[in-house]
Amino acid sequence: MGYIISQAILMFTRFLWGAIIARAIVSWMPINHNNFIVVAIHAVTEPFISPVRKLIARSPLGGPGMRIDFSLIITMILVQILGPIIASFVLMIF
Repeated sequence: MGYIISQAILMFTRFLWGAIIARAIVSWMPINHNNFIVVAIHAVTEPFISPVRKLIARSPLGGPGMRIDFSLIITMILVQILGPIIASFVLMIF
């Protein structure tokens, strides 16, 4: 049972990582942002990116004058680090 949950967590982290990459690529393209796929990508990724963006805004590095949004990169790094840690913790519990 723990193996299945752990693999599901790892699959979700891979999916989320890909969705964040897709969000970055879509943001560079001249696509209508009311498109169903774009809205779906934003709906999946925003709950993970928004808290990171808020933390950056409160830090000395962020603020209203920040020109580059590093929240996508930081979220990707956190997903890559925390996903396997959570999956191994689930394996230890079950």
